[in-house]
Amino acid sequence: MMGEGSFGYGIDSAIGEIIGGSVTSLIVDVFISSGLLPPVYAVFFSILNMLGTIAFILAVPYWGTVYLAGWLVGLWIMSQTGMVGILDAAVYFGVPLVVLVMRFWKKLTD
Repeated sequence: MMGEGSFGYGIDSAIGEIIGGSVTSLIVDVFISSGLLPPVYAVFFSILNMLGTIAFILAVPYWGTVYLAGWLVGLWIMSQTGMVGILDAAVYFGVPLVVLVMRFWKKLTD
């Protein structure tokens, strides 16, 4: 079993988050298209997704370096399946990559 903060845990987290988000989006879309939910719920869901992205960006600097590397590998695996949109991939890949580069730069210059 992989410990929290490990490379494998980062991969598992990225894959789990992407699959969970995709399934949730699909369920909301099905309910809206079938008329069981009003279309305004799509707006609410988009707002919640934006808030989740903001929380992600704020939390990344506190993640461990090995976990971040695992997250990036997991995200790359999921992006190969087409489950991650371009904007999402840019945010979810770019922010951790910037944090990792800053950490390595700081190690090199200290």
